[in-house]
Amino acid sequence: MPDLKSEMSKVLEAWEQDVEQLQQEKQLNSTKKLPHMFTATNNVTQETFNYVKNNPNKNSSEIRSVLVARGFNAGSIGSLLTQFTKQNQMTKDHNGRYAVCVPSYTPLKSTKKFRSEGKRVNKIVSIKPKPQTAGIAALKVEPKAQVTGVNTSWDADTIINNIGLKQARALYDELKKLFGG
Repeated sequence: MPDLKSEMSKVLEAWEQDVEQLQQEKQLNSTKKLPHMFTATNNVTQETFNYVKNNPNKNSSEIRSVLVARGFNAGSIGSLLTQFTKQNQMTKDHNGRYAVCVPSYTPLKSTKKFRSEGKRVNKIVSIKPKPQTAGIAALKVEPKAQVTGVNTSWDADTIINNIGLKQARALYDELKKLFGG
């Protein structure tokens, strides 16, 4: 039977080999680069920035016409110009000409943060005039119809025949207060 010391040394050597193998695998995995899956062919954001950087003092219609000729969407270009301006990467002068403020292109941040900063343009809604009315004078007053079934006679027999039990008790109590009894 082998001694305990030799068996423990064998187990420790096997364990160290396993640890070394795991470390080597981790190093290989960290140095491996994933293959590039696709090539960006239509980066309208970067192309818009680069065009304004290379051609400063152009207005939005000039910028759009050149970039649309390159195959980009005109609406995307206008939106990007606004976003660049809101995020202080471009400036727009009083004549509507754009110029770049930063030395190189940086990706745009989420627009949720910048929505309240931009100038909102309210839509003009035409209000249809309401037709003129004659007001209260135009209301027709209908004569009150006579209510049938209500008897206006005040003799004792009519009251006794048409009164309920609770009403009769209340009437009795009131009459007793008035006349004593």
